[in-house]
Amino acid sequence: MPTQIKKTYNPSLGSTSAFFVPDAEANHLNAQDVAYELVASAKDISIATFQCFEGGNKLMIKAEIVANLIIEIQTKLEMIERILPLAFESEEA
Repeated sequence: MPTQIKKTYNPSLGSTSAFFVPDAEANHLNAQDVAYELVASAKDISIATFQCFEGGNKLMIKAEIVANLIIEIQTKLEMIERILPLAFESEEA
């Protein structure tokens, strides 16, 4: 059985913007692909979140589930925010 190394918790890495770092070999095209996938995923989650309401205003499931979906959207938006500068860099610069 492998020995697990217990790492100490670093609270400064608890946010997406601090944790998410693009690969050193990634270029603007990779960043564009990642941004596209994150936007598509956030869009799907927002649709799922809206489906948690009847008539657009009456919550049909536990509020905790909706809160978790909103946090997931926020996390994806933070990741998009981090990757956008690379997505618009040009290799010619």
